[in-house]
Amino acid sequence: MHKKADVERMIRHLALEWIDETGYQQQPGHYPSFGAFTTWLESKHFSHYLKFRSRVSPRYEAEGWFEAEIRDYWLSMRSRGVES
Repeated sequence: MHKKADVERMIRHLALEWIDETGYQQQPGHYPSFGAFTTWLESKHFSHYLKFRSRVSPRYEAEGWFEAEIRDYWLSMRSRGVES
């Protein structure tokens, strides 16, 4: 079982890889699919990163990291003047 801090770093990193590999583009009122991300993790043999100790649930926490990383990525892109 992985340490929670290590898993958070990997989920955030893999979220950016997912964006790049799938060509995900932010659209108003449309949120990235965590289900699509977990399917992608499984296809890449990274689903073991969803197994760690959590007070709520590993999936719930990982989804929060995934969404936060994508939000931060798009805010960063927008602040640099790069639009989708």
